[in-house]
Amino acid sequence: MTDNIVKFPNRHLDVEVELDETEEEYFEMVEAINTMLEMHVAGLLVTSEAKWHHVMDACMSMAVSSGLRAGMSAEEIEAMMKTSKIKEVEYDA
Repeated sequence: MTDNIVKFPNRHLDVEVELDETEEEYFEMVEAINTMLEMHVAGLLVTSEAKWHHVMDACMSMAVSSGLRAGMSAEEIEAMMKTSKIKEVEYDA
């Protein structure tokens, strides 16, 4: 009787897997993070002396540091900010 077992080599295999993120998945993640940040800021505003102008300055600083951590150069971040268009969105929680 045979077991039909295939023996694999005992050496270390160096395997890298990179999952592709679709555009829809990307924007779902961005929307989820935005919702979490909105909720956190709402809590900060009612439990501290923070005001919306403090939040805006902190978010601008966070945008820059996030861009740098994501691998963008300072010049790329600056160009992105200069070419950004503002669209008013009403927050409905």
